[in-house]
Amino acid sequence: MKRVLLYSSGIIAEEKPTGGELRFLELAGYLAGQKDAELCCADGNEALAPYGLSADVRMKSSGGTPSFLPEEARLWLANRDVLKAIAQTGYSDVIAFDVPPAIGLVLSGVRNIDLMVRKDLIGYERVKSKGSSLGKKARIAYQWLCEDLCLRRAKKVICQCDYDRDTILNRHPLQKKKLEPKFRVQINNVNPSWIEKRSRDAMPTERQNDCFRVCFIGGFDDLRKGQDLFLQAAEQLSNQHADMEFVLVGGGKRLQQDQDRYGSDRILFYGRMDNPATVLKSADLLVVPSRADSCPNTVMEALYMGIPVIGSRAGGIPEILQDDEALFETDAGAIAERVEKLCSDRDAYEALKERQRLRAQELTFDWSERIMKVILE
Repeated sequence: MKRVLLYSSGIIAEEKPTGGELRFLELAGYLAGQKDAELCCADGNEALAPYGLSADVRMKSSGGTPSFLPEEARLWLANRDVLKAIAQTGYSDVIAFDVPPAIGLVLSGVRNIDLMVRKDLIGYERVKSKGSSLGKKARIAYQWLCEDLCLRRAKKVICQCDYDRDTILNRHPLQKKKLEPKFRVQINNVNPSWIEKRSRDAMPTERQNDCFRVCFIGGFDDLRKGQDLFLQAAEQLSNQHADMEFVLVGGGKRLQQDQDRYGSDRILFYGRMDNPATVLKSADLLVVPSRADSCPNTVMEALYMGIPVIGSRAGGIPEILQDDEALFETDAGAIAERVEKLCSDRDAYEALKERQRLRAQELTFDWSERIMKVILE
């Protein structure tokens, strides 16, 4: 293998890791022990030990840098000596997850960057932020500039769905022809180690009734995951059908107000959970009503566990499901209609389940192996 550096500018062994951090750890585990592969992050080896990892290059915290700057700019200032050493080492490939960490590499003159695009950051910002305030415009302009610089300098850009690739290319029309050959698409798999472990460790929550149980899993900090649409549909259907129950897993600053507004004996809030699979395994259907999402892990987990899932036509969700009958517009009425159909029509429900069993087989593979093949080709 050529000499490879898997790079993070911050902590990766978080107590509650994000989907991107879990993918990073998955790739780090695959590369661990290979003599020509190194790991860079801010974690101490004690924190990495449970994952069977150790850091070859150690990043410093952003402490002591101007607090008004974006965090990645602060990390760059705090680690100029570390980044200079990375640039001088001459790695054949430096793998960075997303634009924010990669910008420090770019500003430090690091070559051979493989940029892993894990989400459409600018698209997420547009959905999450309300209104057209000057602050929002400034954040998007800053993100666009960072994205532009990283795309110019990257050797390869690896996306997890066609939607992200096309969206990013269309956002940089003047560079599109030059950038297009750099892009590769590698969809996620349904069987990474953490999904297998979550499924293996999860005991389904006890059911108190025989209702058709519909599940939502997502954050409540903003409306990107579409929990408001789910709740509107849940309220409508629970009033009309005594044989339906709705459960929500996730935490965030909007959770309490949503719970106060919609909570009932058939709309249940579980809050944030270490292993949401315990609720998912007890569900008859997962609904993913995201307004913006690249390749949500909740869809992958449902497919792996054999729980039927329907999702919005947003981002990369249609590419995962590849089934028009499993998709809906980002509208509460459309969600209610699709849920009602699957609850009342057992044949349609079983047909969806069988199609998704076959789709899960197609998405069962070694993701890390495929990523490294793309990087080293």
